[in-house]
Amino acid sequence: MRRLILLFSFIFVACGLLQAQTSELEQTLAKITGDASKAYVAPISSAFGANLNSGWIHGAPKATKFSLDIEVGFVAMATLFGSQNQTFSSSGKFRFNSSQAEQLIPSNITGTTRTQIKNEILSRDFTVTISGPTIIGKKKDSVKVVFPGATIQGQTLAQRTIVLPVTGYLEELPALPLAVPQVTLGTVFGTQVAFRYLPEFDISPDLGKFKYTGFGIQHNPTMWVPFPIPVNVSVGYFTQSLEVGKVFKTSASMFGIFASKRFGPGALNIEPYAGLSFESSSIDVQYDVVYDTPTGPSPAKIKYTLEGENSTRITIGATLKLALLGLSVDYNIAKYNSVSASLNIKI
Repeated sequence: MRRLILLFSFIFVACGLLQAQTSELEQTLAKITGDASKAYVAPISSAFGANLNSGWIHGAPKATKFSLDIEVGFVAMATLFGSQNQTFSSSGKFRFNSSQAEQLIPSNITGTTRTQIKNEILSRDFTVTISGPTIIGKKKDSVKVVFPGATIQGQTLAQRTIVLPVTGYLEELPALPLAVPQVTLGTVFGTQVAFRYLPEFDISPDLGKFKYTGFGIQHNPTMWVPFPIPVNVSVGYFTQSLEVGKVFKTSASMFGIFASKRFGPGALNIEPYAGLSFESSSIDVQYDVVYDTPTGPSPAKIKYTLEGENSTRITIGATLKLALLGLSVDYNIAKYNSVSASLNIKI
């Protein structure tokens, strides 16, 4: 009971912090335009998807017509980051603001010509080189934009490096964590279903709501085989969505083949399991910016979708059951590796 109270406390504290962090993140993203924003948030795009597709499996369902198999508990998962995820370097489109445009124009250009050049810079995107820390990079590092140079209004503008007021936001975060409740019900004709849900709540009137739901199903096809199989096997499909205010909306799905084998009596046993899965995920990012234009500030909304990099995963884990308690731990090998652990009441 004490562990459950601590876990509930952790979730509510995390939810309380979410409002401030989401607001700060939106303010950070508002300082980035164009493709720089996509490269900046790319690591958490894949990490969100990897997390959502983790922790569903604690063993394959039994090949029985009917048995009472219920799990109620929490799943904690974390996607691991490497040093390669802390920085980025790419080329893409970028829109300069008024102060940045002033830095690009040589000081010897003045008067009407300077104004005309500045207005043209503020009116369009430029192809630039962008590099620096990602959202999980170091706070002491800043994102840099290299302007390649151009001829505007008959004047030559040399190459310049502009330092943006954007640093690593999550300060070398080693892993992106997530914890959700999960209920698994079965077994009917070798089939189990699983549900995940977190109560919807307002982050703030401006930023919107936090929402999370998930559903999965596993079926043991050996239910229809007329002879016994030494292991339980299953095919499963899982889907879920997560919204963090108006800034992030993530969806993920996974289809896999799994196998498990139980050792020991009903009250005390261990069940190793493994699986091969094919997965996909995406994250929709949306936030407001204000562009500097020749006629004054112009509000705009940035919207784009990033696809998660994970496509296949290998899962290796085990479930330990002691009376009514079940503890499952597994490791997932993919482009972004992840770990998950769950504590359940098993009936």
